[in-house]
Amino acid sequence: MSGQPTTMEAWTKVRDEAGGFDLMVHDIPVPGPGEVLIQTKATSVCGTDIHIWKWDDWSRENVPLGTITGHETCGKVAGLGEGVESHAIGDMVAIECHLACWACPRCDEGNAHVCENGSIFGVHGNGAFAPYFVVPAVNARHVPAGLDPAHASIQDPLGNAIHTLTGGPVEGATVAVHGLGPIGLFAVNAAKAMGAAKVIAVDWDNTFRMELAKELGADVVLGKGDDVVAMILEATNGRGVDNSCEFSGSPTALSNSIRSTRMGGYVNILSVYGQGEPKVPMNEVVFRYLHLKGINGRKMWSTWDTMHDLLTRGAIDVDKVVTHRMPITAFREGVQLAMSGECGKVVLDFDA
Repeated sequence: MSGQPTTMEAWTKVRDEAGGFDLMVHDIPVPGPGEVLIQTKATSVCGTDIHIWKWDDWSRENVPLGTITGHETCGKVAGLGEGVESHAIGDMVAIECHLACWACPRCDEGNAHVCENGSIFGVHGNGAFAPYFVVPAVNARHVPAGLDPAHASIQDPLGNAIHTLTGGPVEGATVAVHGLGPIGLFAVNAAKAMGAAKVIAVDWDNTFRMELAKELGADVVLGKGDDVVAMILEATNGRGVDNSCEFSGSPTALSNSIRSTRMGGYVNILSVYGQGEPKVPMNEVVFRYLHLKGINGRKMWSTWDTMHDLLTRGAIDVDKVVTHRMPITAFREGVQLAMSGECGKVVLDFDA
């Protein structure tokens, strides 16, 4: 670590209000045993970052003031903690943001993404809207050979999309994607790449993203002028889709997802509902014999294996989904752009 600076400026949540971020000076962290120091290459703006910017109920309960946020990120290894043999200085990595203990019953059963003692990098502790950060070495996943490292920061949201899709059938199945934020757009693209027979994409009135969904392979795109449930049933011979994925955080979309899924079908929900609790039409869940599943993050590590296979084969059109690249100095503008919806994925680049 000789020759590296000892301090850095990082975007920090400092005030109990919407926005409330300042560029603050922090010490560059030192990796402890089993950790690696990462020099950040790019960090993308996530829906979670928008929740934190809006400072909604969920954010107030989870993000301590003074936290450097940001968790969708990639970079190169700049320092090794004691005992780390899995990485070398200069390795390009992307970060799995769920920090697990690897010793509780959930970890033992293969569900480390919902570790009983876990936390989320860049939410519960300091993250990657900063030039340097530390993570456990196990969370620093090597970038697949041949993958443009500039795209490595999107593996967190792409993994979310794949984990949600694989909560139900994909190959040969009918799939509905509710909510066309960047994760929903990745889900449209991934569903087609994984062999879905028909993909129905649903948004409200974001024509930019609805058009993008068509370019990414959606067979049907629906919006606010459509009777979503009726048109999904019409597109599926009256049965409903095999697999509904809810990414929007809209209570209406959640209800539509449930009502337009076939008997015995699958409803997979990644959304965070930032204000209050949505009403769920439970009689529909019961009488339609639905598999209703909450999705959190990525399976560690089967989702990453699937994602790396798709990326290595060039089956995911990252360039179409990443519509804007901006310098990290434009953090506020990047978040505002992501909030506007007039974009796909917004990636913030570091000079180093």
